[in-house]
Amino acid sequence: MNRLAKILTLLFVASVLVVSGCGGRCQVTGKVTFSDGTPLTFGTVNFSNSTTMCKGEIQEDGTYRMRTFKPGDGVPQGTYKIYITGAVQMLDSGKTASTRGADGSSAEIHMVGKAVNLVPEKYSNPDQSPLGEITVKGKTTKDLVIESAPPAAE
Repeated sequence: MNRLAKILTLLFVASVLVVSGCGGRCQVTGKVTFSDGTPLTFGTVNFSNSTTMCKGEIQEDGTYRMRTFKPGDGVPQGTYKIYITGAVQMLDSGKTASTRGADGSSAEIHMVGKAVNLVPEKYSNPDQSPLGEITVKGKTTKDLVIESAPPAAE
């Protein structure tokens, strides 16, 4: 085998290894649930380290798919802290209330609502999140459990 053929063979083998190991970016998916099995229906799963931030939008069934820049591009290999943001729900939004002024006049007030974080606050802080870390080396499934019950409807 001549030298050029050996080099081409080596390059081919190296490219196959890179593709099979996810190369530059890896697909990471999972599901976010509360400890009773109820899915978290919205919010964002975040992976971060000193150089990279990745996110995955939580779907209504609790599933997520991580991305770096655009949907489907995956996550660079590495170790990341895991935390959840954007799981805030507005309660009583759109309701109206009536009030009377001192002069007897009445007015309707449109309520903006009350913001309620669906997950305990510690899950939103990368340095306090009990979700820990993940090491991404290839296609990965990472299910996340929030150790509390979902908030009761008011």
